[in-house]
Amino acid sequence: MSFFSATWPPLWEALKIGIEGILRAYASILFANRLWVGGLFLLATFWFSNIGLAGLLAVVVGLLSAQLLRFANLSSGLHLYNSLLVGLSLGAVYQLDQYLTLLIVLGAVLAVFLTVAVSDFFWRLGRLPALSLPFVVVALTTAFSAQSYGNLSHYLTPLAPIDTFVNPFFDNFLIALGSAFFSPHPLAGLILFVGLLITSRYLALLALAGFSIGHWVFVILTGDPNPTLVAWAGFNFILTAMALGGVFVIPSWAAFFLALVGAALAALLTAATQSMLLLFGLSVMAIPFLLTTFTLLMALQHRQALAKPWLLLERPDLPEKNYERSRLAQVRNGGVASLPLVMPLMGACQIYQGFNGRFTHKAPWQHALDFFVTEGGKSYRANGKEVEHYFVFGLPVLAPIAGQVVRCVSDVADNAPGEVNTKRNWGNFILLRTTSGLHVMLAHLRQNSLKVEEGQWLQAGEVIAACGNSGRSPQPHLHLQVQATATLGAATVPFHLSSVLLKRDNATQFCTSVIPVEAETVQAAVRDARLATPLHLPVGRFLTYQVNETNTASLPRRLQVDLSLDGRLTLISDQQASSAFEELSGVLAFYDREGEADAFLDLWLLALGLTPFSSGSLQWSDRPSLALLPLSRWQKLFCLLRYPLGHGLQSTYCRHWDSKKEVWFQLGEHRLPLWPGKTLLAKSSAMIKPNVGCCQLSLQMDQYCIEAQLQGSGLTADEGIPGWEQRI
Repeated sequence: MSFFSATWPPLWEALKIGIEGILRAYASILFANRLWVGGLFLLATFWFSNIGLAGLLAVVVGLLSAQLLRFANLSSGLHLYNSLLVGLSLGAVYQLDQYLTLLIVLGAVLAVFLTVAVSDFFWRLGRLPALSLPFVVVALTTAFSAQSYGNLSHYLTPLAPIDTFVNPFFDNFLIALGSAFFSPHPLAGLILFVGLLITSRYLALLALAGFSIGHWVFVILTGDPNPTLVAWAGFNFILTAMALGGVFVIPSWAAFFLALVGAALAALLTAATQSMLLLFGLSVMAIPFLLTTFTLLMALQHRQALAKPWLLLERPDLPEKNYERSRLAQVRNGGVASLPLVMPLMGACQIYQGFNGRFTHKAPWQHALDFFVTEGGKSYRANGKEVEHYFVFGLPVLAPIAGQVVRCVSDVADNAPGEVNTKRNWGNFILLRTTSGLHVMLAHLRQNSLKVEEGQWLQAGEVIAACGNSGRSPQPHLHLQVQATATLGAATVPFHLSSVLLKRDNATQFCTSVIPVEAETVQAAVRDARLATPLHLPVGRFLTYQVNETNTASLPRRLQVDLSLDGRLTLISDQQASSAFEELSGVLAFYDREGEADAFLDLWLLALGLTPFSSGSLQWSDRPSLALLPLSRWQKLFCLLRYPLGHGLQSTYCRHWDSKKEVWFQLGEHRLPLWPGKTLLAKSSAMIKPNVGCCQLSLQMDQYCIEAQLQGSGLTADEGIPGWEQRI
């Protein structure tokens, strides 16, 4: 009994990982990620039992090989799906017997080795995915080997039915989709399409659009193609459009156009390669898909500007998730093509001249900011006849971003107020080259105040000089701009300021990203430990709440902080819902809501999803996902139709300190426009207590209400780290 007690949990865990890896291997052929969708795809391959059994045998052999060789992350299926494709391809040509079994075993093992090797090489080459390249190499190897392997018996794949299933075009699409699993039958393709449609409606749209364009181009290039060739080659158009339009890029109109271009190019390559391969009795397999996808993804990495479509090679995902991450990142961090900078001066500053300013900030130098300091509407004390009278003169200048000093000048004399030096327009300046290749210019610095030298590497926030009045500067101020090259006078490019307090309309707003305009006052947001400490969420921290929800009994709930395999901090609920978060630049920010439905975690994300640690009465805005709202089924269906890729709420927050109760009250209003004249409104509240944390949460929308009361918090014990728990 003791033996089974000791071995059963490890065996069960290994079996669970293996099953997950196998199902994800099936799902990943069409870029899906749900286990049950992988199971659906597995069933589709058994429309032809010989093909289904051969594929299952190959993926099991690949799994066992990867386990014996101790390759990591087996549950992802990344090591296995090329082995699966090898088995499916062989099962579509040869009868499954002991001879084919040997060939499948050898091919599956080779595919695992090749997948690991090729994946590492392609990542180093240009952060490219290996995709099904290992399968193509192994399939070609086994195909040529099988031609001299006399013991194999050919398997005649049953032809697709002659009768129309839906209509001729859609039948061809389904057959081509089924061919991605070497099962060219409309019913097999329909099963795959249903799984794809449930996984991602946008991928399903790309599949249809890609096949339409690819089929049209293929017919034009080949005249009257054999339907069998279209059936066995058409999946290349589908996969290319899906990869280039939604998986490895952020969805947009530019990405959709790229998907159509990719499908057309895949059709061209299919027409070019099929004749050559048919001489050897081979199909084009996935060669057109691979050549087109690799070529376009690598070429797009060499663009000079961050233009659409934007690539997502480091973390590809379903297009809906790609779009949501991009949308939220742009709201919080500024546009993809805009460089984030921190404040270059300490304290509150006013914008003397902004983008497209009245004086000198004109195209092609329109992206620039001039900072100065005013008190009582004036920028100077006394009579203002000396540069020393100006409040900004001599103030420390900070590096607005990490980078290397590529050029600097410090010998230009400061002008008397009202005078300018047009021969040396920039005066004393520092030019930094950032890791992105862009250059940041800080100009009109004080003579001989530079604390850096050329070639020196700087960190953001490091004191580098003092503000002055050199060059074309009639009064002391700091000029800040970003340019593409190191050439003086080069055209400027967009940038924005990150994590600042902006005074606007007699209120102080916290902005994660902003481009201030003329006369606005801006300063760096300062982290208040009284707020940051109780809301700090280290690994292992857990929070317990008592939750009351409309029409639901009061329940104890728990949140736990964990560290994911890719190094992200995540807040996980006891219902296996999760959200990643960061504590950077004086703000707590949550993103990537994943997992099961959980109204309690969604309450936390709506009330605290973006929380600055700056003290004082603040206002700010955010655009969290509409999926966080407690919508009815009909509301969800309506939003699904109107916002197929998702949408952000119009969320506004305010926070104030209650001196009597000694707590901060953080209130939020979340609006979702449905149609003209109809907007859903939800109100959230959070009560934050020093030395305790968020002790109360609530959300109200229409007749729905959910409230949570903190019961306790603690830290889960770990090796070398003692655990503790505190009841509230």
